[in-house]
Amino acid sequence: MDGSPLRLRTVVRTLLVALAVVLTAPAWLIVRLSQSIFHTDTLFVSWSQALSLIPGRTGVYLRRGFYRMTLDQFATDCQVEFGTTFSHSKVVIHPHVVIGKNCTIGRVILEEGVALGSNVDILSGRHHHISADTEMPVQYQTGHFTQIRIGKNSWIGNSTVIMADIGQGSVIGAGTVVVKPIPDRVVAVGNPAVVKKSLTPRYAA
Repeated sequence: MDGSPLRLRTVVRTLLVALAVVLTAPAWLIVRLSQSIFHTDTLFVSWSQALSLIPGRTGVYLRRGFYRMTLDQFATDCQVEFGTTFSHSKVVIHPHVVIGKNCTIGRVILEEGVALGSNVDILSGRHHHISADTEMPVQYQTGHFTQIRIGKNSWIGNSTVIMADIGQGSVIGAGTVVVKPIPDRVVAVGNPAVVKKSLTPRYAA
């Protein structure tokens, strides 16, 4: 095979993403202006929520156009499904990433081939809120945000909560809570996550 269908698909996708960039221009231009003046992601989050509610392929492409212009890095073949929102723009997404429905994405680097199931929460570390001042409500106390990294070709099951790095080629079972780094090529499950077995290179990154 000469790869012509694949090349044609790539060209069509590129053109559709370019169209989506144009169609979402009012949104990402306002977001960029707000970020440059106020140094906040407030409008970015609002538009992320709004665009998450557009169903079907139309929604997928409009989100591609918007995130292409607002995230630190966004591969335009990334699939961001219905209901998924980003809480920060400091996000790097490499090619061939799939993000399922109703996920919440914080500060993260998703390496090539990462797949997230539905209802996955990626938090920006473990210390969003602190409780040092007992006289002040926790939600008003400044915490610390870190950028999580999920390694190449890792699979994250449904309803997982991630607060630490995950190595390459690892599988995280549904409903797992990751509070400490997970090494390469393992299966981890539970709350908190426990490594259950190693994966051979045949099935790894």
